[in-house]
Amino acid sequence: MWFKKDLRVHDHQPLLEAAARGPVLPLYIYEPEQLNHPEFGGHHLHYLNQCLAELNDALGSLGSPLICRHGEAVQVLEALHHEVGAFTLWAHEETGNGVSDQRDRRVRAWCRARGLPFTETPQNGVVRRMVNRDGWADTWEARLGVPPLPSPDHLTPVDLPASGLLTHTDLAFAPNRKTIPQGGRHTAEATLASFLSARGVGYQAEMSSPLTAEDSCSRLSAPLAFGTLSLREVVQATRQRLAAVSGDRDADPRWVRSLRAFESRLHWHCHFIQRLESEPDMEFRPLNRAFDQLRPDWHQLRYDRWAAGQTGYPLQDACMRMLEATGWLNFRMRAMTISFASQLLWLPWQKPGEYLAHQWLDNEPGIHWAQVQMQSSTVGINRVRIYNPTKQARDQDPTGTFIRRWVPELSDVPTDFIHAPWEWSGASRLKYPAPIVDAERAMRAAKAKITAVWHTATFQAEARRIYTLHGSRKKAVMRAERLARGLPERPRRPAPKPRPVSVPRTDTQPRLFDTVSPVAAPIVPARLPVSWQIALTDAFAAPSFHQLKDLLIAERAAHTIYPPAPDVFNALRLTPLENVKVLILGQDPYHGTGQAQGLSFSVPPGIRVPPSLQNIYRELQTDLPGFTPPRHGDLRAWASQGVLLLNAVLTVRAGAPNSHAGLGWEPFTDAVIRAVNAKAERVVFILWGNYARKKAKLVTGPQHRIIESAHPSPLSATQFLGTRPFSRANAALIDAGEPPIDWRVPISSERHR
Repeated sequence: MWFKKDLRVHDHQPLLEAAARGPVLPLYIYEPEQLNHPEFGGHHLHYLNQCLAELNDALGSLGSPLICRHGEAVQVLEALHHEVGAFTLWAHEETGNGVSDQRDRRVRAWCRARGLPFTETPQNGVVRRMVNRDGWADTWEARLGVPPLPSPDHLTPVDLPASGLLTHTDLAFAPNRKTIPQGGRHTAEATLASFLSARGVGYQAEMSSPLTAEDSCSRLSAPLAFGTLSLREVVQATRQRLAAVSGDRDADPRWVRSLRAFESRLHWHCHFIQRLESEPDMEFRPLNRAFDQLRPDWHQLRYDRWAAGQTGYPLQDACMRMLEATGWLNFRMRAMTISFASQLLWLPWQKPGEYLAHQWLDNEPGIHWAQVQMQSSTVGINRVRIYNPTKQARDQDPTGTFIRRWVPELSDVPTDFIHAPWEWSGASRLKYPAPIVDAERAMRAAKAKITAVWHTATFQAEARRIYTLHGSRKKAVMRAERLARGLPERPRRPAPKPRPVSVPRTDTQPRLFDTVSPVAAPIVPARLPVSWQIALTDAFAAPSFHQLKDLLIAERAAHTIYPPAPDVFNALRLTPLENVKVLILGQDPYHGTGQAQGLSFSVPPGIRVPPSLQNIYRELQTDLPGFTPPRHGDLRAWASQGVLLLNAVLTVRAGAPNSHAGLGWEPFTDAVIRAVNAKAERVVFILWGNYARKKAKLVTGPQHRIIESAHPSPLSATQFLGTRPFSRANAALIDAGEPPIDWRVPISSERHR
C-alpha cells in the first residue's frame, strides 16, 4: 500500500481493498526529486512528518506499522521486490506537479515490465482521461455523495523491519521557520468540528477579509492537501450539519448560507484540480496558447520587492509578510497577490507561481496553477479581473488593523491614509517604500494587452477548446433543468442598488453586515479579580468567545480536556492585573494526565517535573546562584508575586498538543496581553520560542521590556540555557523602581485541589 497524499486509514479504498486480500506492507517514500523541488520547503517536511507519525500509530494499532524509504520511487519498489518477492501495488490516484506525474508514469511502466498488478483508485471527484466536462458534476456526486468507507479491522503485517521517519537533519533539510498548525488527523478532525460547530457561522460574509478569514475559513486546506481527511468526509459532515441547522428554528440563519457557500467551494476544489489532470503542462504553459508570448520580459527588481513585501502597497505587502510567517492566506488575498505580480507588475506568471507554491503550506498543484492562470488572465473563458490593491485594502481592512499587524512601519500612519500612505504629508518620514508602480495606470495597460489577444483567431479557437475540456457546466445544467420542467429562464439580475452609507464605528473591527446586531452579554469566569473583569469586558462579550464556550462544551462532552474546567483561568485568578510585573507566555497546556493546572510551564504537586521546566530550573541555577531546584513543578509562588503565567491557548485535548489552537483562545489571550501592555507601570514580557516571540508586536508601551530567546524545550535547550532571563527581568524591574521577583520556588508545595 503506497501512501502519497492520503495519509489516513479512514475512507481509504486502496487500503481497505489491500487488507481484504492478504498481508499489507504500508509504504511511504521520501522522494529526493520532490524534496528538492522548488515547491517544497522545511515547513512542508515538518507538517508531513507530523502526519506520518499519526499515520504510523494508526497503522501500528491495526497490526502493520508504516515502512518509510528514501529514494526514487522505482528504485525503492525494485529494492522491495528483491526483499519480499512479487506483490500487488495499491495506491490512490494523484494529481500532482509535473514531477509526480512523470514518477507515476515510470511506476506504471515498471509494474507492467515486472508483471506486477498496480491498482489506483480515485479519492475525490477528479476523473482520469476525461475529454469533455459534460456529466462531470454527476460523477462528482456519485463519488462524494455516498458515506465514507470504514477503516480496516486489522492488517496482516509483512515480515520486514520497520523504518522510522526521516528528520530535517537526516535529509540535510532546512528547518521549518513558519508558525503553522499541527499536522495529523486528530488536529484535522478538531478543525473540521470547530468550523462546523462554531467558526463557520459567518463563513460566507467573512471569508474575504484577512481580518476575519483566519477564524471564519475552514482551515482544512492543509489536511485535504496531505490527505489526513478525505474530501468525502468533509462533504458528508458539511451536509449533515446543513441538514441539522436547516430544520432548527433556533439556529443562526447565517449557518445555511455559509454551509451552502462552503459546499460550493468543495465542488470547486475538484473542478480546478481537474484542469491540471486533463492538461498537465498547464504548470508550465498558458492554458490558452494565444497567451504564450504575452509577458516576454522579466523584471528581477520588481519580483524581489513583490516577494519581500516591499511594493509600497500596504495590503499587498501585509499579505506577503503574513504568508512568509504562516504559510497561509485566505482565497481573495491569494488572488490579489497573483494578480499584483502578473497584471500590475506584468511578470511572467511561472516564477511568482512557483514562489507562492513554495510558501503555501496547503499547496495543491491543481488548485494553485489553475488559480495562477485564472488570475493572470491566461485561460480565456473567464472575464478579465484585475485587483486594485488600494481598493481591496479599503474594502477588506477598512481600519488598517491587518496592515498595521504585518507592516509595523505604518503603525503611526493615520487611518485616513493607511491604505495609501504616499498621500500622507508625513510619508517622507516613513521607512517604507513608495509604490513600485502606478496601480491605475498598470491595470489599464494590462487590460489593454489582454483584450488585444482576445480579438485574435488563435484566442477564439483556444477558448472553445478550453471550454469543452475545462469549462464549468453548472449554469448550463441549471438552465436545462428549468427548460425540462417547463419553467421560463430566470431573468437577468437587476443592477445592484447603491450600498447604504456605513455607520461610524467606535471599535477597531470592520462592519461585516448592514444591520447592527445586539451586543452579547459578557461571559465572565467565576472568581476572577475585578481588574480582569473590567479590562476584558469586550473580550468576554465577543462573539468568538461565545462560540469558544459552545465549542468547549462539545469538546468536553466528547473528549478528555485539560486542565479541568475550574482551573482554566487560574493564571488570571492568581495574578490580578494590577499586580502583574512579569508575563511569561507559553503556547498551550501540558496534555498529559494531571499535568495542566492553568499556569504556563507549571504542574501541580505530585506530578513529575516536565523537561521544559527542568531546563528552566537549570537556567535558574546558573542565572541566580544559590537557587535550589525543588522536586515539584508548582510555580504558584511566582504567580502570587505578580508573574502572570499565561498560555496563548488555555485548553488542550488529552494527548494531543496544540489540538485547541485556532479554536478561539488566541483572540482572548491577545486581549490579555494588550491589557497588560496598557499598564502605566513597567512589565517585563518573557517570550520563549518562535510562537511566543511573534506576540512581541502586541507590546507597544515604551515603558515595558521584552526578553526573548529560544524555548526551554529539550529540542532548543542549547539556545535557551545561558540567556539569563530571570536576572535580566529583575534588573529591568529595579531600574523602573519596582521590587524584583524572588524566583526561588519553595522546596515543598502543598498539594491542592
